[in-house]
Amino acid sequence: MSTLLVIEVGFDPTIELGPVTLAWHGIMIAVGVVVAGLVAARPFARDNGLSLDELFNVVIVVAVSGLVGAKIFFLVETGAFRDPSQWFSAGGFAFNGALILAAIAVAVFLRVRRLSLRYLDAAAVAFPLGMAIGRVGDIVNGEHFGPASSFFLALQHTHPEASVPDPTVAYHDGGLYESLISLMIFAIIWPLRHRLRRPLLPFFSVVGLYALGRFFAFFLRSDSATLAFGLSTSQWTSLAVLLVASVGVVLTLAHDGGSKSASAGT
Repeated sequence: MSTLLVIEVGFDPTIELGPVTLAWHGIMIAVGVVVAGLVAARPFARDNGLSLDELFNVVIVVAVSGLVGAKIFFLVETGAFRDPSQWFSAGGFAFNGALILAAIAVAVFLRVRRLSLRYLDAAAVAFPLGMAIGRVGDIVNGEHFGPASSFFLALQHTHPEASVPDPTVAYHDGGLYESLISLMIFAIIWPLRHRLRRPLLPFFSVVGLYALGRFFAFFLRSDSATLAFGLSTSQWTSLAVLLVASVGVVLTLAHDGGSKSASAGT
């Protein structure tokens, strides 16, 4: 199904450096964390008087807990936890698990260290940029493919080691769509960062926007089983995350309004 309307991707999903094998998935996640930290999280921390050393610790907590959460969620969602060989495999991650466990882990870390919630906001505003870069590894792998398509953003993975069923066919690519969604979220949040001054407002805003984007992206992905009413498990999880984020935004704004009213009355 070779056509000028689709994009060909012919990269090998792994890089062989002598006895060492590197996966694009891991490489691009690492690059995404570094770039997001330098370009977004670091300036945000500086503008808000946050310690760069503590911010580095928060980024490490996010990266480690996110990878663990993504793997656990994937294993549970797909039933692959029954196969120990899948526990430490290079592929197979579910982002919703990363989001949930990373948020919990950072909240606990901040409470133990008695740090401001603005550290969580710093990680949040940087997250979309890091995710946009990190998803490049998924694009190379072709692991989040959807239905076959001749859409101009469809990808044809011509390398035989790619995860797609047929290298002669182009498919909707979930990794590409989520990378584009992430870039759009960053384009929205970054210019507004100085106006989202209430602690946790940037965090809930980013989480809600990403959950909304993933909900629609999964209409073009095939790697999550249908759960109910024609929606996949990942879509129902995204709706739940979107609901929590929306409530978080409302409560944050309400608390801010209450604080201003109390201040005006004194």
